[in-house]
Amino acid sequence: MRIKPDQLQKHLTKGLAGSYMVHGDEPLLQQEICDAIRNKARQEGFVERDLFHVEGRFDWQQITASDQAMSLFSSRKIIEIRMPSGKPGKEGATALSQLMAQPNPDNLVLISSGKIDSKSQSAKWFKALDTVGVCIAIFPLESQHMGRWINNRAQSLALKITPEACQLLIQRTEGNLLATSQELEKFTLNGADFEITAEHIDADVGGFARYSNYQLVDTALTGQASHSLTMLYGLKEEGTNAMEILWVLSREIRLLINVINHPQGVEAGLKQERVWEKRKDYLRTAAQQHNSRSAQDMLRQCEAIDQCVKGVSKANAWDLLGGLIMQLAGKPIH
Repeated sequence: MRIKPDQLQKHLTKGLAGSYMVHGDEPLLQQEICDAIRNKARQEGFVERDLFHVEGRFDWQQITASDQAMSLFSSRKIIEIRMPSGKPGKEGATALSQLMAQPNPDNLVLISSGKIDSKSQSAKWFKALDTVGVCIAIFPLESQHMGRWINNRAQSLALKITPEACQLLIQRTEGNLLATSQELEKFTLNGADFEITAEHIDADVGGFARYSNYQLVDTALTGQASHSLTMLYGLKEEGTNAMEILWVLSREIRLLINVINHPQGVEAGLKQERVWEKRKDYLRTAAQQHNSRSAQDMLRQCEAIDQCVKGVSKANAWDLLGGLIMQLAGKPIH
């Protein structure tokens, strides 16, 4: 059975299906849909969860064994399968078909994946999922629907937002729902019923300041190390919070990792991540400077800076940010 994302809550009020397939290219919506299914499952007594990441030469026998194993703590268990490519391969297709052919009533199967193309949806394994369980396809929001999504999101956070602010936020976050959501959440610090205006978006999402966090990242991606450092310390002088800069940097580094690691190459990675045309050259330049190892190293640096900002470490957060910026720009400090 196929349902739309906005039909999920009504579906869950009637009870859980035995399996769910959530696929698409919008990470935030996918995460929230899977969270809703997991929360409902916990309410129904599914205490345990076995989580599997399907990457590389994944052993699908692990899932079969999990499905057949007796639970240690309860009689009900969630078997969660994360399949970013959306392609299980021959062995995976067989394993999934068997799971659907002989469903274990004590287990809930939750599969999340990247977009499943029309050809794969005609495959036996997908048809089995569609017949026995529930399939939910997630599509990126069209620009004309972003405004409604932002208004609903603001309302759920007990915020208000003016039409001008809404449009400016769409422009600043380039339609990225996760970034948009996180920007809105920052305004909850102002209390319930706070009204977000265009002036607030300008000030808090890279607006009136001489430099913006986003300009800083783009400058570093293009290899302009010296100018990047100037911008970083300019932002510091303007009173920018180090954590806000770290958030933008870590988000971009994760994006870079996904682009670099795409099995079909950088261009395919840019397409899958829906990078805007005007920013593709920035990521292409960075992908030439970095590989998966160096990008993962930068992500570890982000974690160290996060600990520093939170007071766990005594190091200087701004010095660490400077080192990270230099490395992102392809000029690491040794």
